[in-house]
Amino acid sequence: MKLIGIGALIMCSLATGGCGGGDPTDSSTGGQPDAVYPNGPTRQFYIPGGDNGYQLYGHEGTPAERRQASEVVERWTRARAAKKWAQDCSYLSRTYKHSLVKKDAFVVTNGRVKTCPAALRYFGPQASGTVGYNMAGPVASLRVGEGTAYAQYHGRGGTDWIVPMEREGGEWKVALSAPLPR
Repeated sequence: MKLIGIGALIMCSLATGGCGGGDPTDSSTGGQPDAVYPNGPTRQFYIPGGDNGYQLYGHEGTPAERRQASEVVERWTRARAAKKWAQDCSYLSRTYKHSLVKKDAFVVTNGRVKTCPAALRYFGPQASGTVGYNMAGPVASLRVGEGTAYAQYHGRGGTDWIVPMEREGGEWKVALSAPLPR
C-alpha cells in the first residue's frame, strides 16, 4: 500500500475538520473546543487550527508498535547521521527503496546508480537531509493506518519530527530518506 501524500493528508485533514480556524474556542465554532482534538500520545503534537493531518491519521498504535517503530527510527537516524548508507538502507521500506533507486537515481544518472546505498551517496543531503541524529527521546506517537504509519518524536533543539513508515513482514520500516520537521 502506498503512503498518503502530503496533499492528500491536507485534504483529509480539511475534510475531517482537522485544519480548523485558529483558536479551538474561536467564536466561529460557538466557543466549543475543536471536535477533532485527539486523545492519547498524538495530542502533544497537535496544533489547534493548524495542519494536523499526521496527528489525525488512522489511530494511535499500541505501545508495542511504538517501541518497535522507535527502535527502527533511532537506529535509522544514527545510520543517517554517520552516513552509513548500507545500514541506512536496511531500515528503508522496499517500496521506498524501489522509488529512490529505480525511479529517481537510475533516471538522473542514466542507469549508473543501481543500489540504495549508491543512491543515498549520490543524492547526499537532497535525499537524506542535513540533520544529524536529532532524537531527544523515543517515538512518542505512532499514527497507524492500513499498512502505513507516521512516527512522531521530539527532537533536539525543540523541533518535532515525523517519519512516514510502512509495515513489511510484521515490522515497521522507514518510508522516506529523511524525517519531516513538524
